[in-house]
Amino acid sequence: MCGICGVFNFGSHAPVDQAALQRANDAMAHRGPDDQGFHINGALGLGNRRLSIIDLPGGHQPIANEDESVWITFNGEIYNYRDLRPDLYSRGHRLRTNSDTETILHLYEEYDLGFVDHLRGMFALAIWDSRKQRLVLARDRLGVKPLFYFLEPGRLAFASELRALRELLSKKPEIDAQSVHDFFGFRYVPAPRTLYRGIEKLLPGHLLVADGKGVVSRAYWDVPDEEETAKPPREVAAEVVERLRESVKIRLVADVPLGVFLSGGTDSSAVVAFMSQLGAHPLRTFSVGFDESEYSELRFARLVAEQYRTQHQELVVRPENLSSELPRLVSFRAEPLAEPTDVPLYLISRSAAQSVKVVLAGEGGDELFAGYPKYAADRLAGLFSSLPRGAARALIRWLPHGQRRVKVALEALSVANEAERSVAWFAAFSREERESLFAPDFLAQVDPGHPARVIESYLAKVANRSPLKRMLYADLKVWLPDNLLLRGDLMTMAASIEERGPFLDQKLVELAARIPTQLLVRGFRTKMLLKDALRQHVPERALFRRKVGFRVPIAEWFRGPLKTFVGDLLLSPQALARGYFNVGNMERFVREHFDGTRDREKQLWALINFELWCRQS
Repeated sequence: MCGICGVFNFGSHAPVDQAALQRANDAMAHRGPDDQGFHINGALGLGNRRLSIIDLPGGHQPIANEDESVWITFNGEIYNYRDLRPDLYSRGHRLRTNSDTETILHLYEEYDLGFVDHLRGMFALAIWDSRKQRLVLARDRLGVKPLFYFLEPGRLAFASELRALRELLSKKPEIDAQSVHDFFGFRYVPAPRTLYRGIEKLLPGHLLVADGKGVVSRAYWDVPDEEETAKPPREVAAEVVERLRESVKIRLVADVPLGVFLSGGTDSSAVVAFMSQLGAHPLRTFSVGFDESEYSELRFARLVAEQYRTQHQELVVRPENLSSELPRLVSFRAEPLAEPTDVPLYLISRSAAQSVKVVLAGEGGDELFAGYPKYAADRLAGLFSSLPRGAARALIRWLPHGQRRVKVALEALSVANEAERSVAWFAAFSREERESLFAPDFLAQVDPGHPARVIESYLAKVANRSPLKRMLYADLKVWLPDNLLLRGDLMTMAASIEERGPFLDQKLVELAARIPTQLLVRGFRTKMLLKDALRQHVPERALFRRKVGFRVPIAEWFRGPLKTFVGDLLLSPQALARGYFNVGNMERFVREHFDGTRDREKQLWALINFELWCRQS
């Protein structure tokens, strides 16, 4: 696990600014505290920060081939690299180290751009081919590892993190108004955009090639369609179990201690169960919770830890942790944080880092096997959206504050358009709320319908699939990589540990995508096939309890111990003078939450993180 960066002046051929490359590397020191390295050759420069996981003495980067004509800087893990090496040896390649990184380099020599088709893992990488005078960037299929880049005439700069990339720019980047608007819809900025004009994310499953002819990006992988099958559900479930077990097994390869982030829910409990079956020892588990019992899953995690006799550690997060850590975490990300869970995730990562360097997690299970309630509820959209708008709004207002989840669902279901509704399910501000939040002058600069068009671009690719499969496809392309996976990467790497996701394995993803719709959701029962498949492996109390989700009690904290923190940030003259917002309506959102008139936790969280980002950018 590492941080990578680099510059290629393919147009001007100007020498690389070595001091800037060093600054970019320094900005990612937390990603690789064990080692750093550079390769600079005229107009080309590569940098690397290393967190040593595999081949501790031999994995220094950047790494070259035998004659030093091809170089690589790599972030991630390739889980099948040992299986690939014998074939490379038989083809005449000579590998000097036992690292997965060098294996990639020789795959490139053998298969050119087809090398990515052989990689099973998570990765963001850059390969410099001096013979062809070209730079190749690649990102893994699901987007587990981030990769940002800035392209200007004749020059390409890239890095694993935004704040590192900014060190490679000749001037401070401008803020992109459309992305600011979109952030307040999605709670994150969907790829390829960022909050900075000209800085983009390389899309998951894509290659980018830069040479004297210019820069070209293309996809090398996509999520397959479901298949009709005569297999009985039990047989499909057995395939899922075996594939998940194998995925866990190959993620145990490391020369350092490993652990698990355990929530006590289906996905993380399954990871612990299979690690135990596979003989992982010692089996260390880490859980985070809150004093507010309705939000805390510690009791469920404790049951699983006791059953599998893990070395279990718990961490309780309190309001003061959020207010003290949040500004620094916004700096780590260099964009506003999407989720309140970023803070507890960082804190448990920092705690885990005292005893392990690698953690496995259950991320991705909901998006593969239809675990969110919305996947079952969305079928009611036609019925609810047909109600008169006033009637729907009245029903939503009538519900008490304790029915927050029901309110969110009804607000989403009242949206008739499929793409708009997809945004609404997890939105910070609805489209109507965004129109009232922003100042008229700012709104005149943006396209209010752009968030829905982002989703529509993906839905259009799978127009022939079922409604459920379309939702899952869009979530795998947008919600998962741009929110959950980016959060996981940046918060764990901020604590200098590596997170691995068995549910994000390419082969498991492809298997899940092919499963017929009717096996995933039945009535209002979600994640049906996966839970049935895991009955023999995971305690039923973990499988079939009510889904809590990883939530933070910020609604209560914002009215109580963090009220002053919120008010000092959002009602300050500095915040109100930004020019983005309709000041009266912004103040109204804050007062409504303070007074208990409306639950505005998602809106306030977005505003707080944006204000902190503005103060640092």
